[in-house]
Amino acid sequence: MLTTAIGIDVGLLSGKGLDLVALDASRQILSRVRHIRSLDQLRHVVEALEPEVVCVDSPSQWADPGTRRPAELDLGRRGIHLYATPSEDRAGPFHRWMLDGFRVFAALAPAYPRYIGGDVRGTAAEYFPHASAVALAGRIGDFADKVQSRRQLLAEHGVDESALSGGDQVDAALGALTGLLALEGQHSWVGEGTDAMLLPVRELPERFQRARADRPCANREPVMPVLTPALRERPPCLCGCGKTPVGRQSRFMPGHDQRMNPATGRRWNDQS
Repeated sequence: MLTTAIGIDVGLLSGKGLDLVALDASRQILSRVRHIRSLDQLRHVVEALEPEVVCVDSPSQWADPGTRRPAELDLGRRGIHLYATPSEDRAGPFHRWMLDGFRVFAALAPAYPRYIGGDVRGTAAEYFPHASAVALAGRIGDFADKVQSRRQLLAEHGVDESALSGGDQVDAALGALTGLLALEGQHSWVGEGTDAMLLPVRELPERFQRARADRPCANREPVMPVLTPALRERPPCLCGCGKTPVGRQSRFMPGHDQRMNPATGRRWNDQS
């Protein structure tokens, strides 16, 4: 059977659907499907491709009450930061997108149980595009244009990134590449039990170093300001996250304007 790995970028609740990319062992794109809008359609596509591993760009579960997920804590200690997955009782509107991932893992579970470390074959594994990109590059680079940076990484590993449409497909392809490298034994993981998160390198440094950059980093890492009295008096981000923008003219935290539908002024997650 042809070795195949699938990467999935989630987005059912946001309305954009799921993006899926499948790669074979030679890094050729076997399939790329945009805007999958139902779990039944997803299962049909996955069954037809018969991958050896499926990688999903989403948390796989809520944190336990009063704790942080071990995988996220481990990444943070290594210099890779991300928005924390809360416990279910502390989840707010922003975290609704994570339900997409939970539903994807549940839909795949009969054929692809959740990855818990070790061999990835026959499992559905959680991956994080930023973490995969940092691991492959060996450093935290200038992600001011993160999509282009990830396209370059894909090209360096033999993937024809020019065939990919937009950042969601790029992230899905990065997931498929993470899965292929893991099938070749070039992988590690952070976390424990059902909290495991897959990474596409055998060994992880104690801490990734940040490359020098000529412009500010604009990756997914949340950079929080020190809340001086002046900042406390400023209005919060318009997306509803509760955080305070830093720039004098900014009404949003970095990247949070993308959560709003410009046609309605409402959050994408609230579109129904």
